[in-house]
Amino acid sequence: MRTKLAEIFAIFAQELEDLSNPMDTESMSYQFEASLTDRLRHFGQSVFQTLAGDIPKSKNDRITILTSLGYVCFPKKHPLAATPGGFKISAYLQEHLCRVGTKLTFAEASEEVTKLMGVEVNAKKIERTCHHYGEQLEQVDWKEAINESIELSIPLKDDDLTYAMIDGSMILTREEDSQWKEVKLCRTFHPGDRVEDVSKDRNYIGHSNYVAHLGGHDEFFDKVLDVLPPRSPLVFVCDGAKWIWKMVDEYYPNSKQILDLFHCKGHLYDFAKIYYPKDEQQQASKWVESCIDLLMNKKVNELLTTISELSGSKKQVETEKQKLLTYLQNNQTRINYGLYKEQGLLCGSGAIESANRDVIQKRMKQSGQRWTLKGAQQMINLRVCYKSGHHKKLHELITQYQKTA
Repeated sequence: MRTKLAEIFAIFAQELEDLSNPMDTESMSYQFEASLTDRLRHFGQSVFQTLAGDIPKSKNDRITILTSLGYVCFPKKHPLAATPGGFKISAYLQEHLCRVGTKLTFAEASEEVTKLMGVEVNAKKIERTCHHYGEQLEQVDWKEAINESIELSIPLKDDDLTYAMIDGSMILTREEDSQWKEVKLCRTFHPGDRVEDVSKDRNYIGHSNYVAHLGGHDEFFDKVLDVLPPRSPLVFVCDGAKWIWKMVDEYYPNSKQILDLFHCKGHLYDFAKIYYPKDEQQQASKWVESCIDLLMNKKVNELLTTISELSGSKKQVETEKQKLLTYLQNNQTRINYGLYKEQGLLCGSGAIESANRDVIQKRMKQSGQRWTLKGAQQMINLRVCYKSGHHKKLHELITQYQKTA
């Protein structure tokens, strides 16, 4: 092996010497770096192949694996001949394929890997790799992982608040009964993760943990409970969906509950547009702002009284007024925004709205995409894994095969 390596190094040294000769061209810098990169890759592949040892003559005794340096042939019993998932792709390259496959369409991912790494991997291989590990993540026992203090649990502190926001977004599936299906998403973060004044009227949350599920409410909350223990000090900021508040009441009875201010304001606007004539919409806006001012001054009961005393001659107005009153009364304990402001709490759920776009829709809702339910959940699992910063868990799933093989 030493002799072979010496030969490879000698050839590489000669190639570098030839490359260093002056090139009279305006694009010398570009050509030099491109040529050097290509030679380094070829050199690395040659070294890797030499380190793999002698290649058996029988096809039954050898295996060719795609690595980050290109194809390398190994004796099947070689310790580096492990192919997690049975893809004949090295564990190191598989991890890279998962990363790029969760950010780009599989066809785009194939193009980028080929261009940037110099390794040709077709879109189907990237798709199979991503779906495989997305399925593996679905089977992880998160409760056990947290109990073992693996870096997956949300770092809850008894004396610190944790914000929890829940919402859903739609993706297009191949289901015949209803093509559009809702992905339920929970985003949690600490006040210290939030950076204010990044730019005008814009804040930034440095780190968040996510839970996502394509399916029913119960299954979704089972996942939430795995990573968000009921004992934790939580502040839920959500819209008025009854199923959310029902689950929060049941599993997190000691939490603070805040109705998203913008959803509340939206309901007030919807009523005001009906209550005031079309030529008095400016007055409608002023009325909504006066209602918000009452809430900002902790006058929830006064707002309810003000609305209940509104008179209207049209049946539609009376019907809409009762709907608004019912909505506000059902959320009466969640709309004391003046109190929340005094306590330094967030009142808006913009963080979960942006998370829907960033975690789910950016990858899952591109033009022409239609997902199987199983495939969608697998990709969602990968997106959540990366966006939550749980890269080590995916790394463990990919490399644990080699430890047990």
